[in-house]
Amino acid sequence: MVYLSRTVGAVLLALSTFAGAQTPAAMPKDAPEVLDVGPYRVQLASVGAGPYTVIFESGFGRDLNVWRDVAPQVARSNKVITYSRAGHGSSEARPGTPTVASRTDELEQVIAAAGLRPPFVLVGHSYGGFLIRSYAARHPAQIAGMVFVDPSDEHQNTELRKLDAAAVDNDARLLVQYMPPKFQAELGQVQAILDSGQLPLAGLLPDVPVVVLTSVQRREQPQLFLETPAAVDVWRDLHARFFRGFRRGSHVVTPDSGHNIHQEQPQLVIAAIAQVIAAADTARAHDAVDKK
Repeated sequence: MVYLSRTVGAVLLALSTFAGAQTPAAMPKDAPEVLDVGPYRVQLASVGAGPYTVIFESGFGRDLNVWRDVAPQVARSNKVITYSRAGHGSSEARPGTPTVASRTDELEQVIAAAGLRPPFVLVGHSYGGFLIRSYAARHPAQIAGMVFVDPSDEHQNTELRKLDAAAVDNDARLLVQYMPPKFQAELGQVQAILDSGQLPLAGLLPDVPVVVLTSVQRREQPQLFLETPAAVDVWRDLHARFFRGFRRGSHVVTPDSGHNIHQEQPQLVIAAIAQVIAAADTARAHDAVDKK
């Protein structure tokens, strides 16, 4: 079995056909560059221009190439940044076990080295949802909006264990079994978050426009507990609960794609980013009027 739809007993990994996930490839029309970030080299693609800088965080184990059907469209009217985290794609690995905090440090370093300036719109898929939350909590004033593409939720294991604890554990074992060795240590860090139900953040998330995209695709023959109808319902409800923490935006539910919404229905992600930016424009216009 090579398809693992969600992740570590939560949705973290877009591990569908993982064998192809690490193949370095260029974004359409614009080849990624190599950015020196301190002593390390990072694979990064910077395209487009506009008032907002849209930064993409990929799912667990994925490189920047997964955004190839989304980023070029968004770059028509915005500056767009995609990059591969350390140890992914052509980005050099770093010593130590990566954590959410250290991955957030990496993003800070990439932003500084690339000379990026806010306002930022952050887009995170799966595990990338954890990372954009972490960055936004550290730098709330920089964030104009966020888009969560079938994001991980730290409460999923807790909720799924209420249905079938043994099945949750079995899904986790299968994930470890099929995970490449170089990602095993980081996977353990993620599992610790899911087991505790706590995502360490530096503060509160900013009150900005948000879109949450949720896959509720039903499978005739589920291979994992995470794919069963009951588990999918839990996943949808967790995303709905997360979305209720924001005042502006939308929760979009799709039955027509699996975990990789950005690859199976890229138009949904493109539309979500456009919606967030339009709402951010409105908010900035209101702020300008209020200051007069």
